[in-house]
Amino acid sequence: MTSPFVPYPEERRLATVMFADIQSFTELAERLDFEEVTDLIKEVWLTVDTAIEAHGGYIDKHIGDAVMAVWGAPYAREDDAERAVTAALAMQSAIADYARLSPRRDAHRMKMRVALNTGWVLAGHVGLRGEYTMMGNTVNVASRLEQQAEPGTIIISESTYRLVRGAFRVRRLPPLRVKGKSELLQAFVVEGALNQPSRMRYRGAGGLETRMVAREAKLARLIELYQIAQSATAPTMAIVRAEAGLGKSRLLLEFTSQLEVDEPVLNLFTAKGLEQTSRIPFFIWKLLWQTYFGLSQDDSPEVQRDKFLRGVQSLWGRQAGVTATAATAVEAAHLIGNLIELEWPDSPYVKESQEAQLDRAFALTRELLRRVAATGPTVLVVDDLHWADEGSVDLLNALLEPAATPLPMLILSAARPGFLRWQPLLNEKAEIITLHSLPILSEVVAAAYPSLRFLPETTLAELARQSEGNPYFLEEMVKSQVYTKADWGRARPSPTGMLTQSYLTASDASSLRDAMPASLHGMLQARLDALSPEARQVALLASVVGRVFWVGAILAAARYSSSMGSGMLNPESVRVENVIQEGLAELVKAELAFPRVGSLFAGEQEYIFKNSLLRDVAYGLLPVKHRRQYHLAVARWLMTYAGPEFAANIADHLEQSGSLVEAAQQYAQAARHALLRGADSEAAWLREHALELEAQASRGEVHQQPS
Repeated sequence: MTSPFVPYPEERRLATVMFADIQSFTELAERLDFEEVTDLIKEVWLTVDTAIEAHGGYIDKHIGDAVMAVWGAPYAREDDAERAVTAALAMQSAIADYARLSPRRDAHRMKMRVALNTGWVLAGHVGLRGEYTMMGNTVNVASRLEQQAEPGTIIISESTYRLVRGAFRVRRLPPLRVKGKSELLQAFVVEGALNQPSRMRYRGAGGLETRMVAREAKLARLIELYQIAQSATAPTMAIVRAEAGLGKSRLLLEFTSQLEVDEPVLNLFTAKGLEQTSRIPFFIWKLLWQTYFGLSQDDSPEVQRDKFLRGVQSLWGRQAGVTATAATAVEAAHLIGNLIELEWPDSPYVKESQEAQLDRAFALTRELLRRVAATGPTVLVVDDLHWADEGSVDLLNALLEPAATPLPMLILSAARPGFLRWQPLLNEKAEIITLHSLPILSEVVAAAYPSLRFLPETTLAELARQSEGNPYFLEEMVKSQVYTKADWGRARPSPTGMLTQSYLTASDASSLRDAMPASLHGMLQARLDALSPEARQVALLASVVGRVFWVGAILAAARYSSSMGSGMLNPESVRVENVIQEGLAELVKAELAFPRVGSLFAGEQEYIFKNSLLRDVAYGLLPVKHRRQYHLAVARWLMTYAGPEFAANIADHLEQSGSLVEAAQQYAQAARHALLRGADSEAAWLREHALELEAQASRGEVHQQPS
């Protein structure tokens, strides 16, 4: 029977722990009457506690002039770490205001120091009163980091930084030595929030600490290219080439994260190619400019145009003395905006022939980037370039052409090897950095996963052997054990998230060898199989949408398919939306999918599968006979929520559903849309494919789903 004093169960939770204390408080207490001190601390904690609770924190305890708060317990959100750092900034601001405005004697002397750390804690009730509190190494590290913070500052650990990077301005500290830790700790000072986050960001539940290994030389070369680019007259381009799962995206992330910390002024543009958007002209550039200028799908078209125009004008104004072109900011905004779906009614500039207009838009894009680069080091990153639309790649090529004015910037991309066979210009102009498999060594595994270092050499060697040097395969093997609590001999996860050494036996390597699937495909299937039935069904329905998916699209597929008698989730249940949300939360916790900050569709929470291979495996588990109705449901949902630029994606879903006539109509619409943007080759393919589908429909042919 549950005690009324125990509202929350004892459990392991991933949490961000904050410690904060008031400096100079002891001196004040010595000079002031204890009643004055009591009133002062009450006012201070009211100020601080308000900021903590306003940002979703749980106040664990007050200890005199210190407070401990937690995000992630007793309830978790996908952005707990961000909320915690935002709360810390609000606390510092509130304390500064209080110290400045308070009439109390010597209040102006007060400053606060704050530290945060993220990791596994044991949440439970202690003592006769059943106090709910957090225990474990994560708490201890947070407390000791706080003792090393300077008054008025906020320190975050590396584990917290990895969850919030791209959202805040941070400065790297020299490695710190804290009591009770044999290794030096990397920490960062938070200097403020970024009004315009520099990257498309994902929110994860954190979890097993991983480190990039055996890529130091590649990372060093990217840093060299960045330094070369700053004094070059034309953009410097590098393409990281590798097969799926070898760590292209991870290398790009580590590089950009290092730049964000080390460069006080950095213009960072980031975008990711997706198969779903590979037929939408200039979609990569739409993502780049939207992120840079802070455009949101929740904004009306008028607001988006106004934001974009004001952003362009601000950059044009900074370079008033430069006359590289005779263009005005308005012309640049109209022509560049036209490429990225910003319509300008009655624009005097969007009226030329398509070819001339496109050339002018390309030239103005270069000029706008040149003006951005004049404000600070500029880096443009496009992950999964092999999924970029042709227009976006053409514009990248155009930037690399010789020009009269200098454009010092680094363009960094990642792509699969096959992509470059069709891009002779990029092959010629870009430096190709090829990633190979990791060394199949036990020390590589130990370096990649610090919490596994205690495992026997035989077990580490077996992990290395089975991974075949593929970092993604290795990561999924390790996580399959952590998240499914499968046996490694008799090892079990401890409250700190690590496997406990005392349970290990000499049979670990053979047990692991017998338990592990022999391929990455088998491993990913096993990871999906380990989910609850509801979460697994959500993953499969999400795979129909694509690597990026939305809650509404999953719900539409569940409802439509169930009405046809083959439903995976019962649409009549009043809990179907809750079931989907719970399933998504489980996918995030297992690090199989992540919520994305922002969305392509207003009001819709957007998620992304961790890897395109995972999405493909999930899709392959769907019965072929049911896929058509799922695709049709997603197509209908997109037709309601998506704009005309998504016509090609809608058409693809209709084609997969067997609705060839409708698909042909959507492909034809997509072709017309591409022509308006000057993407002639894209438009030609779309038009020809529409005609092919019309011919198939007239012959009574049916689209065959791949088995």
